[in-house]
Amino acid sequence: MTDRRRNRMTLSPPACALARTDFAEAWYRWCDARRDWSAEATGTYEEDSLLTASGGFAALPASEFMQAYRSAGAEVSRGSTFPAPRHRSFTVEVAAGQVVCSLAIRLGRGLNSLECGLTVLAGGEQQGEPEMLHVIARVILRSRGEPDPDAPYPRPIIGSRSQLEVVSREIVDVLGQVARGWAS
Repeated sequence: MTDRRRNRMTLSPPACALARTDFAEAWYRWCDARRDWSAEATGTYEEDSLLTASGGFAALPASEFMQAYRSAGAEVSRGSTFPAPRHRSFTVEVAAGQVVCSLAIRLGRGLNSLECGLTVLAGGEQQGEPEMLHVIARVILRSRGEPDPDAPYPRPIIGSRSQLEVVSREIVDVLGQVARGWAS
């Protein structure tokens, strides 16, 4: 058995479902806060860039993140299933039939970084343990024999409202693909 095949066999069911999408490549693209996201956004934003004079990014309120995911078509609720959730956390749910992809999102303190933990529920039963998306992305790439990207902090740090729009829309789309694939 080849190393590639052995690695593929060790993917969890949620990781296998995500591996059938463009998730792994998209994850690292979503991590690029300095990309020109306005070219991919459908909306226009008067105050798009969150870049501050010090070179960091101004933190957006959790409510703005929540609204972006709602606009993308997800059900969103305040708080998350993270142990000891912070006040800047929320849960995004995308369903297809009896399958629900539940994404617990915790925003970094003073940053717009996204810590995302995925749980899949089928018929009300949790399918495995919650998994962090940044870990799944790396495992998928490794299972394909691809090198780890040069990303020191492989989590999206939202640097503009355009980026928030695109990332939320694409995450909701990927979760929908997983839920529909699981349901069939």
